[in-house]
Amino acid sequence: MNTYNRRNLLKLGCQTIVGAGLLSSTAARIANAQSAAQSAAHYRALVCINLDGGNDGFNMLVPRTGAAYSEYKDSRRHLAVGAADLIGLSPSTANTTPVGLNPYMQQLKPLFDQGHVAFQANVGTMIEPTTPDDVRNESVRLPEQLFSHHDQARQWQKLDHYHSWNSGWGARAADIFASQQAYPNLAAISLVGSNEWQAGGEQAAFTISSEGVSSYAGMDDMSEGSWQMPRRQAFIELLNHQYQNVFERSYAEMQSRALVLSTNVGAALSRLGELQTPVPKDNRLAQQLAMVAKLIAIKDEFRMTRQLFYVNLSGFDTHDDQLRVQPYLYSQVADALAFFHQALTEIDQLNNVTSFTTSDFGRSVSGNGDGTDHGWGNHHIVMGGAVQGTDVYGTMPRVTVDGPDDYRNGRIVPTTAVSQYAATHLRWLGLSEADIDNLLPSLKNFNKRDLGFYG
Repeated sequence: MNTYNRRNLLKLGCQTIVGAGLLSSTAARIANAQSAAQSAAHYRALVCINLDGGNDGFNMLVPRTGAAYSEYKDSRRHLAVGAADLIGLSPSTANTTPVGLNPYMQQLKPLFDQGHVAFQANVGTMIEPTTPDDVRNESVRLPEQLFSHHDQARQWQKLDHYHSWNSGWGARAADIFASQQAYPNLAAISLVGSNEWQAGGEQAAFTISSEGVSSYAGMDDMSEGSWQMPRRQAFIELLNHQYQNVFERSYAEMQSRALVLSTNVGAALSRLGELQTPVPKDNRLAQQLAMVAKLIAIKDEFRMTRQLFYVNLSGFDTHDDQLRVQPYLYSQVADALAFFHQALTEIDQLNNVTSFTTSDFGRSVSGNGDGTDHGWGNHHIVMGGAVQGTDVYGTMPRVTVDGPDDYRNGRIVPTTAVSQYAATHLRWLGLSEADIDNLLPSLKNFNKRDLGFYG
């Protein structure tokens, strides 16, 4: 990808807008959005951090004393984290089970103590409140294809158990906020291409890599006298053609918007430059979050008031070699989150951004040799200046085979539904209760609509 200098980016941005016939419409969108932005609450963003493959959260957050730890150790055997190695956390809620953090996530300990990190215990896909006996007796409706990577990841990100939608809950939320934005396509931004959480909305998510915007191959050399400039101008003229066919016209309009948006975002990022906070080396997640921080830093240039970002770290399907793989993955996550916290502090947006983890499912309490099988309930991380940290929310399960929370083969039944987890985030983002009910059809089945990890 070419590295554009500021002058050329600005020049191309103006040429592209004029050439695509979008100058007046873009200016109108900005003017119309200014009044909405002024009346709206201050900027807020959600960052969905997907731990792809099924994170073993029961080795991330562990009961660390007494009978609860003994049960955990007896069930996990050689996969158990040693009690002396756990990083002790002191949740502020009375009567919470003493817990310890995986030793490879020590970067999160100070953020937890400062009140900027919380954990939500035992979350999973549920259509209605469910107990192990309910599952065994087949007395409740269960999510389709439990323990299937594709199906459970899809249900986590779509929350469409009733098949009311064909879109992700991130996309549905972004659609509501899009009308308030000068650039609706920047309401949802993905750092990893297409994903279920942002798919299917009226406004397509803007895709960018951790290196920056993608260029148009063969049309990105903007130096004086470049042979590519006439090609680009010809492309713009094709996009400006008055097509009669609705599909041709829609495609041309989509390409025009993409060209304008990519150019303008690239120009703004070029003006911003690099963050002062150093990005951890060889950390894929941190690299993605660094670009998220940069995009948040330029939000005012695009009059953005609400945004939803998606990043991903793969490798969590630890059927094998878990003791070697898990420390590497947890170090990546903790280092990336600590970096992102500092980067948001640098750009003065810490209180306006919340990051939260998702994953396909948890993993089985029992091992299968040197790894674990697909499970159900799981622990998750929530981080941000608006988060009421220093706490573990929800109910810590008994991490033991054939215990009260295991319905079969060491698979823990969740006690918090993903829809409750999502509703809590969307409420902080600014959606009304009616909108939340509409976006999350199964939420009505649960009495607790807010999990309490925001102030």
